[in-house]
Amino acid sequence: MTSLDTQQNGKHERFFFYFLILWIIAGLIQNYFTEVSGEEAYYWLFSQFLDWSYLDHPPMVGVVTAPGYWLIPNDMGLRMGMLITNILTIIVLRRTLEVKDDKLFVWMMLGLLPFHLGALLVKTDVPLLFFTATFFYFYKQYLKEDNWKIVVLLALNIALVMMSKYHGVLVVFFTVLSNLGLFKKKSFWAIVGLTVVFMLPHTYWQYTHDFASIKFHLYNRIDLGFSFGTILYYISIQPLVFGPLIGVMLFAAAYKHKTESAFYRALKFNIVGVLIFFLISAFRVEVHKHWTSVVMIPLILLGHEYISSRENWRNWMMKLCVISLVLFIPARIYLMYDFLPSKWTEGWDVLHGWDGWAEEVEDLSGGLPIVFINHYERASRYSYLKGDIVHCYNTFDYRETQHDLWPLEENLQGKTIFLIDRHNRKGEYETFTTSIGKGIHYRVVENFRSFRNVNVEVDKLDDNEFMSSEEVTLSITMKNNYDYAVDFSDVNGREVYLNAHILEGLNPIQTDVLELLKISLAPGEELIKTVTVKMPDLEGKFDLRFSIQVEGIEAPINGRKQRVIVK
Repeated sequence: MTSLDTQQNGKHERFFFYFLILWIIAGLIQNYFTEVSGEEAYYWLFSQFLDWSYLDHPPMVGVVTAPGYWLIPNDMGLRMGMLITNILTIIVLRRTLEVKDDKLFVWMMLGLLPFHLGALLVKTDVPLLFFTATFFYFYKQYLKEDNWKIVVLLALNIALVMMSKYHGVLVVFFTVLSNLGLFKKKSFWAIVGLTVVFMLPHTYWQYTHDFASIKFHLYNRIDLGFSFGTILYYISIQPLVFGPLIGVMLFAAAYKHKTESAFYRALKFNIVGVLIFFLISAFRVEVHKHWTSVVMIPLILLGHEYISSRENWRNWMMKLCVISLVLFIPARIYLMYDFLPSKWTEGWDVLHGWDGWAEEVEDLSGGLPIVFINHYERASRYSYLKGDIVHCYNTFDYRETQHDLWPLEENLQGKTIFLIDRHNRKGEYETFTTSIGKGIHYRVVENFRSFRNVNVEVDKLDDNEFMSSEEVTLSITMKNNYDYAVDFSDVNGREVYLNAHILEGLNPIQTDVLELLKISLAPGEELIKTVTVKMPDLEGKFDLRFSIQVEGIEAPINGRKQRVIVK
């Protein structure tokens, strides 16, 4: 290497170093002054109850969040782990690049919305992107040098990818699919075995929780049916998600990249495979636009190399990145300070003033334990802002959340509670409009009781197609999952009912009270019962779900949904 090359490399290193310093400073300022969202507060709760998994997500979002908040218990500390992970992702990406063009690379980072969001929000995608980046870094090393160090690091990395977000397994699957020769290598099977070992604590958690996460993701997705609108939205939104302005150019560059090697083939397989996987999913269920985030890593690695070698492409990319940054800066400032006229933001989700909302809710409750119905983000936000962890009680026409696995509901039994609902059910609630315009519906419930952990499931349906208004005889199993006996006849004078609910999506179509429960169940005891459920007088696809409802309290979730088709 000549002295001129050394000087150029040193100049590039300094440029990248200065960018990282400015990125860190901007991130710290942003994170200190930006209010925590409901989703972030939910993940903050994960960090307060560290575990090997959670109902709807693997553990990494809580693990990454916890240390920063322990050290600095404020908004900046909460996001500290995410900011550091975001920076490490950028560093690993640069290390993985075959061709170093720091000026182009830095401007690409500034023009990509996901990297801005990853520096200022607590998101499950932040650790996922980091471990996806390190996966491809180690895989590149593995293809060059097959040794035990790389084998162990790659296996650990694969486990961490899957413990960041479950669809991280797609990265591994499509990488292996791109190189079937791996099956012939002994070291490949060593990676498989070690990955299984590293995943054992998470697997054991799933086993002890009756594979709650698997059931959640299998049975809580709403079947939307086929819609051209949904498919067109999914296709059109993807380039914008990875930009928004440079997304199309990145996809085009990745497509045109012709370098043939096992590594680059893996990158292309991941882009195409992940996008097709979620396109197929979009034919039935709602696909969140950020689910394809893992595509970002191979997109950058392929796109950067192609664009850096073509001056015209490079110039256009730089221009689009500058324009993107000009758009991002006022948006980031708005997250910190509400400078827009109220008439401009009418109808937007409220981002500011939640401290006052929490104060008003606390004052309104009069010091009673607060419970939110079907609103885990509000419950989490209140818990974070007030430092008082409150429960989210989920009803039959909603879905389960991590609150259902924590012992919060058990601590409320027999107490007088302040119940807040999203809706004024049957007109039983008072209404209060907070200073930020968020209305709440509330009522006081004395002697709160629930039997959420008694599970009710249909034993088996040989045929799930029925006639309209048909009365169907079903065998169900009730299981007491508490570690103590429950007696439905001893609830301080309240009646306890077994209900059957027919749902279309999350919309209640029909509720039938099947019987008054007077039985008791020992810990772990199962009881098989025969019940008769009437199908709705409508045709279509519905879900059947059972609940055990205490008189005067909303019917909870007591089991997963069972698909029924009414003709």
